[in-house]
Amino acid sequence: MQTFAGVDGGGTRSTLVLANSAGAELARVAGPAGIVDPRQPERSAEVIAELVREALSRAGLAERPAALCAGLAGVGNEPERLAVESALSAAEVAGAVRIVSDGEIALHGAFGGGAGVLLIAGTGSVAYGLGPDGQRGRCGGWGMMVGDEGSGYAIGRSGLAAALRAVDGREGETRLLPLLLEVLELDGPSGMPPWAGRASKSDIAALARHVLDAAAGGDALAMSVVEHHARELARHVIALAHRLGPWPGDVPVVFHGGVLRSGLYASLVDLSLSQNAHRYRIQPAQADAVHGALAYARAMVDGKVPAGA
Repeated sequence: MQTFAGVDGGGTRSTLVLANSAGAELARVAGPAGIVDPRQPERSAEVIAELVREALSRAGLAERPAALCAGLAGVGNEPERLAVESALSAAEVAGAVRIVSDGEIALHGAFGGGAGVLLIAGTGSVAYGLGPDGQRGRCGGWGMMVGDEGSGYAIGRSGLAAALRAVDGREGETRLLPLLLEVLELDGPSGMPPWAGRASKSDIAALARHVLDAAAGGDALAMSVVEHHARELARHVIALAHRLGPWPGDVPVVFHGGVLRSGLYASLVDLSLSQNAHRYRIQPAQADAVHGALAYARAMVDGKVPAGA
């Protein structure tokens, strides 16, 4: 019986699923972050190799998987990707090994290997797409200093900035000021800049929930912040779909990430898309990222590696 391993290696944890050729899940294990550190790319290989051994033990199997595909955060650069791939191949954890980005397996899982655009908005933001002709592309994902428009970080930062403009009188009265002061446990607005200077990206992104709550509650300034970022996020899809076209019909789009779980925010992004000349169809993902990696691993053995990979 052939088995296959798929890995979703993110910034906080990694998940590996071992399955047979029929797609039945034999074991699922979780471990440390799989994100690739450019200084020690081999460390990610060590994490994955240990997960494979644990999964085989749980499944009561001795024979290594026929193929393993791991989608890892931080493999945007080819040298790091090849270093991890080489280390895993040397460890002989699978008959064939392939390392791709975490976005690539999420895209493959979302559309079952078919065409579409995956829009991700969590702490950061990025869109991945596969066109009808097999062309693959990405839009955004440039990081918090020069990108991440429409992300949780961008909304949280904009919420803080809007509250402070209200202090100056540059904006009207808003619930954002007392709300954020309460959340941050600060005595006054003068404490906001020092807090922001010490805060991590995820700390600021966590404020997006409160900005969205204020917008849903009718706060005009919060709503203007949310609407702005919804338009910016939609532009990721529009630009990427344009590059990957022409499309025979509606462009399939899957929303992914914590910020897009907000009904208000998702509806505003959808509204921005509907105001474009092309038509977009929002749909649920067919499978999650780890099952996208599994499908990729099976395609490796079948000689049908996903187009553009």
